Amino acid sequence: MDNAAFPRLRAAALRDLSPVIHWARQHFRSPQFKWSRRIYDFELLYVKHGEIRAAIEGESFLVRAGSLLVLTPWKHHRIEVLTEPHAELLGVHFDFFDGAAASHAIIVDEHNPNPDAFSDMPYLTPDNLILFTEPHLPNVSPKIIALLENVIQEWNERHRDYDSVCKGLMLQLIALLVRHQSEHNQMPHPKHERKLLELVQAIRTECSRKWSSAEMAKFLLVHEDYMSKQFKAMMGVGPNKFVQGVRHQEAKRLLRETDHTVEWIAGAVGYEDFHYFSRVFRKWEGMSAMQFRRLSRTV
Repeated sequence: MDNAAFPRLRAAALRDLSPVIHWARQHFRSPQFKWSRRIYDFELLYVKHGEIRAAIEGESFLVRAGSLLVLTPWKHHRIEVLTEPHAELLGVHFDFFDGAAASHAIIVDEHNPNPDAFSDMPYLTPDNLILFTEPHLPNVSPKIIALLENVIQEWNERHRDYDSVCKGLMLQLIALLVRHQSEHNQMPHPKHERKLLELVQAIRTECSRKWSSAEMAKFLLVHEDYMSKQFKAMMGVGPNKFVQGVRHQEAKRLLRETDHTVEWIAGAVGYEDFHYFSRVFRKWEGMSAMQFRRLSRTV
C-alpha cells in the first residue's frame, strides 16, 4: 500500500458533510485492556473519568478527564488505560461522507488491509481548513460533551429516524469542533495558560463551589473582564457557561447513579435555589430532571 496516498482529502463545505455513526458507546476500560490498531473511520474518544495514554504514530499524549482524543483513519494508535479500577470513556466512530458501515469492519485487519475502505478527510472550503490537525483537545466545552452523550443515547436506543437525529447532532458537534479548532489558534496569553488549566480542573473537581466571576478572576489574579476573555479563548465558552455545563454533567451522573432527591442533587452541584436549578436543567437537557432520571433508567 502507498503510504503517501493517505489521508485522502475531499474538498467540501461544512453544509456538504453527511456524517454517519458506525459505533457509539459509553464504556469502562481497565488497565488490562489495551488497543494497538488502525481504524478505517474516525473516532472521537472522550475521557469522562480517569486517565489514558495515547501514542499516535509515535507521538505520545497523556489524556486526562475532560479531554477529547481524535483518532483518524490510517494512522496507527495505541491506547493504555492508567486508572484503577477503570477509566470511563465516551466513544463514537463515524464517517463524514455517508460511509457504508456494514460494508467493512471498523478495525483494520493488518494481514489484509483494504485501502479503499479508509474514510476521506474533509478539507473545508472556503476556509481552507483541514479538520483534526490536533489529535488531543485537552479542554472541550460542555456543549460538545452533551452532544456526544446525546449521539450515544440516540444510536443505542434506535428509535424511529434515529439515524437522521444522529446526523443532525453530529453536524452540530463537528461545527463546534471546527469553531474550537479556529479559536485554538487564538490561545490565551502564555503567562495565564497554566493557571487557567488549574482553574478548569478546580471547577471540574469542585463544581459545587460558588464560582462567581470575581472568584475566578481572583484565582488568576486578574480583572474579571480580562479573566473572562482569556477563559473563552482557551475553552471556547465563557467561564459562567462552563461552570453551568460542568454542574449539568455532574447532576446527570447523580440522577443516573444515585437515589438522592432532585433537591439534594441541586445543592450538591452548587445551586442554592432548587427552582433555578430546575429551569437551567430543562434548558440544557430539554426535559425535567425527574424525566431524565426515569428515561436514563429505562435504557
